[in-house]
Amino acid sequence: MPKVPFNSDTYPYERVQPGYNRTEGAEEIPLKIIRYLLDLPDASGYQPVDDNSRPRVRLAKYLWYEGVNPLNNPLPTPSQKLSLLFDGENPEVNTDEQKRKHPKGYRLFPQIYWGPVELDAQVSLKCYMGRTVPVTDLDDRLGIYFQIMVNSNLEATTRTDAYSRAFAIETDLISALHGVNIAGVGTIVFSRRNHIDDGSMPLHDNGTHVGRQLHMSIQWMEGDNDCVVKE
Repeated sequence: MPKVPFNSDTYPYERVQPGYNRTEGAEEIPLKIIRYLLDLPDASGYQPVDDNSRPRVRLAKYLWYEGVNPLNNPLPTPSQKLSLLFDGENPEVNTDEQKRKHPKGYRLFPQIYWGPVELDAQVSLKCYMGRTVPVTDLDDRLGIYFQIMVNSNLEATTRTDAYSRAFAIETDLISALHGVNIAGVGTIVFSRRNHIDDGSMPLHDNGTHVGRQLHMSIQWMEGDNDCVVKE
């Protein structure tokens, strides 16, 4: 048996194939996707434009504006978009300070989260990891699941051809993500050839909310340096 060096992360045992998937870093995928969907300015000088032909612009407006014709409103500001993102350090928006910081409450969740903060939400979007399908030792297919929930009183108030706000959000998610290679994540796809769970379906609870469940996926492969192979 070969001697395993003390600095090996598997000491005293040997990792027989360094190319086997370890899915290190996959836990960061939901937040990276949410931040991409927020479409924020960056240090390179990028500034999002208010153009309804862009799916991330439409998505931001459907999430921020409750009233009729949400797409007729201006693009929410970066600070307004960020105020929708769930803060695990302060899970409930129940103080005056928190309400000023998050005037719409939490609407974007990079995880599965169930709690009182959701009960008042008019619109919510969750992104979390679903089923992992190991195809080979070197090739995993990671499910990325989205749950869209809309207050039933708000669902049909868009007064546009997009009569269902939840389905409009789903189509914008597919348009914004399908075929896009996100650094550190990989190429997100919407295909049952890639992952058996890919698809979508309607959701409802006890009558307060209706929505959609969307399943997308990525192919996750690693090399000897444990980096994701970009497709």
